[in-house]
Amino acid sequence: MDIKLKILKKRKFKNPVLICGMPGSGYVGKLAADHLLNIFESSAICEIQSDYFPPQIATNKGIVQTMSNKVYHIETGKTKNDILVLTGDSQPITERGNYLVSEKIVEYAKNLGIKKIFTLAAYITGEFVNEPKVYGTATEKKHVRILKNKGVKIMNQGMITGMNGILIGTAKIKGIEAYSLLGETSGYMIDPKSSKAILESLSKILNLKINLKELSNKIEEANELINQVDEMKTKTEGIEYSNRDNSSQYIN
Repeated sequence: MDIKLKILKKRKFKNPVLICGMPGSGYVGKLAADHLLNIFESSAICEIQSDYFPPQIATNKGIVQTMSNKVYHIETGKTKNDILVLTGDSQPITERGNYLVSEKIVEYAKNLGIKKIFTLAAYITGEFVNEPKVYGTATEKKHVRILKNKGVKIMNQGMITGMNGILIGTAKIKGIEAYSLLGETSGYMIDPKSSKAILESLSKILNLKINLKELSNKIEEANELINQVDEMKTKTEGIEYSNRDNSSQYIN
């Protein structure tokens, strides 16, 4: 099979923009993409299937579902751009798969007339932060200035792995304007706070009103979990210190 691109709906779009949010660290991009699909009316227009995806299936109410990525059109109201969202069950599991699937998606995007692509991803710090910063990179200097003017911190160096990086790299080769927005995250758990920060930046860049109330509720749940982890960590450190102290006394 390699890569199969199944067109579910054919239609023309007005100045379309593609927003990509794939599963990854902290599910930052995936959660952001899913939020857009939840708050706006959406319809799937394309499905990508490939044997580069993990060798597994999912079930929903007893019905088998194969691993896939999908492109959706979302109804955002009166905007100068039609918004398309790419998300899915998984990224490809091989390096070659990431390149080939990304290239297929960018070719499809170009055929739709898409001239601007965003990938939403995680900027892993290894620490919990109260107010995640959003880092960004783009395909040209003039596009980097757009990010800077919207309050996005510029990622001066580093690597963006998987489809989040390869999609914008392929877009650059194909002559498509592309950006990556990366939200600070510990990388230890699902991070709706980071997803919210990314969507706030995306909202400013695209002049798109995004209701973030549902994400705010998820942030409260995540904060409770973080507090529980911190409490357990404190107790564990106390036990370890106590054990070290007792051991020291025994040796003396």
